[in-house]
Amino acid sequence: MARSTLAALLIYGLGRAAFALDIGPTTISVPVFGIPLDIPIQASLDSKSEGGGVQLDLAVTGDLKSLQDNALAIARKLPFPEDACARKGPNLVVNSIDSAHIRAEGDTAVIDVAGKVTAWGCAKVLGQKIKTKIATDRIAITIPVELYIPTPRQVALRVKGEASIKTGDPQITEIATALLGNLNQRFTDAVAKALDKDKARASVPEIPGLDVKIEQAVFAQDQDKLLVKAKADGHATSAAFESLIGLAGQKAP
Repeated sequence: MARSTLAALLIYGLGRAAFALDIGPTTISVPVFGIPLDIPIQASLDSKSEGGGVQLDLAVTGDLKSLQDNALAIARKLPFPEDACARKGPNLVVNSIDSAHIRAEGDTAVIDVAGKVTAWGCAKVLGQKIKTKIATDRIAITIPVELYIPTPRQVALRVKGEASIKTGDPQITEIATALLGNLNQRFTDAVAKALDKDKARASVPEIPGLDVKIEQAVFAQDQDKLLVKAKADGHATSAAFESLIGLAGQKAP
């Protein structure tokens, strides 16, 4: 979009009591476990002139198909237990992750993971760790995750509640249930580590004179497609508002 067009829009908008504009689609890149995800973003901007600047209300929708398409690669980065003798007694080892899907469930996203698991017994004999295989089975793990707002300008991801583990073997189910709290903590730590850096969070653009706070961020769905919906409000100077309008010309590829 040409600068003269931006200026015309700006003058037009500031000359009215209210001004509405659709921004995008544009694309932001968010790395998760080192996997770059391109997320198309569409925004609706309502504004009104106030105090030499513009009062803003933003509603943003992001298409998380890229996240869903990379579900298996993301699931394989999760810290599933691998040590058959991590502690004395029974231990659970996830041998492989064969499938993964990410879906919406209300305002939560759910990661469904399937693979193979082995239960081991571990004992120390004459100073040596001795492991004994108890059983091997298929395993299904469900991990609920939610969006939260770590700072007024950022949206991040964390585990919500506890993961659930299901197997067909009663012995493995018993061990998994005993270890679930620890597993859930490991999942939580891994997600936090992956998204704790600024570059791994979705952020409000750093535009001088733009003071916007994110008020809400939740997951949603459109049939099988996972979406993120966010709302923000704030204030912008005339120059910052012009820069924000410029995003309308940055179309997603």
